[in-house]
Amino acid sequence: MSKIGKNLENRVEELSFELSDGTPVVKLGLIATLYFKNGYTTEVKTSVMDCFRAFYEEFGAHLKGQIKDKYTKLTQQNLEKNVEKTIRTGPNEQYEWQLTSAASIYEAEEYGISTMNSRELHGDHAQSYIKIVLPWQLITTEEGLSRYNYWINFLSSKVNAEHGYGGLSTILPYDFDSYLPMEFELAQRYLGLDVDSMPHSLTIHLIDFIKGVNWQTVLGETFVQKLGGEDVLRQELEGHGDISIERYGHGLIIRAGHYPQLGAIEDGAPSSYLAVNKIVKSLRIPAPSQLHNYSPHGNCFEKDSTAHWYARFDGEVKNY
Repeated sequence: MSKIGKNLENRVEELSFELSDGTPVVKLGLIATLYFKNGYTTEVKTSVMDCFRAFYEEFGAHLKGQIKDKYTKLTQQNLEKNVEKTIRTGPNEQYEWQLTSAASIYEAEEYGISTMNSRELHGDHAQSYIKIVLPWQLITTEEGLSRYNYWINFLSSKVNAEHGYGGLSTILPYDFDSYLPMEFELAQRYLGLDVDSMPHSLTIHLIDFIKGVNWQTVLGETFVQKLGGEDVLRQELEGHGDISIERYGHGLIIRAGHYPQLGAIEDGAPSSYLAVNKIVKSLRIPAPSQLHNYSPHGNCFEKDSTAHWYARFDGEVKNY
């Protein structure tokens, strides 16, 4: 196991939570979340379904169920049935679908892929998204790192991602409301944890802006050009040996270090994340909506704490 892996392993207990019956409701995981246009077209729906098929082909042994209106068991047969049904939906029909390793909507997953599309009547005023969840243990081997990097590139290319991000995140159940305070608390203690329990809530806000940076920052060609183009980006990041840039079909993936970092508050923000943020900060959403809705279960992200979270890599780190 890599040094990074051992460091994470030592923290897993404080990054996880189980109910008294042993049901895992908070986990550390690896994510990749991508936003893209034209999710209402047959062409893009077909590409998204290709992603679902590919994910099932590689990780199907871990997948137990699917969520589409309700949780049902997952089989090859009903997977294909839903794939074909989704491709045939009309341009103003919105669909949400998730394949998951969780045994119910009340359990946090280790493996998963989810999506929600936009509608034609909204045009370019709403994005679609696709997201995968994988075990954090992947980064403990070079083979696992390569698989993750393959998947973020594959998904970005298939859906012509406008922008996105990948890295460590708190994984909550599909029925996540009761556990938002835990996501809030952990995000205050670990700057590298992406707050991503509700990627669907950002689809109308991330049209002309990106969410921000994490271990991997995906920038479509439109955003690359806003920063001066690929050559300028490479030149500005040239002095940072731990930062790499990889091309996908529609843009660039900036990787802030070989491994993702938890960024414990006592250690400060990872320098590679700070460096990438400095370059792409101008693309970040200037007035983000709250990361959480109100929760009766405890403290969650409100307006001020949301603004602090988005600015966590801007320089000096302060407690929320």
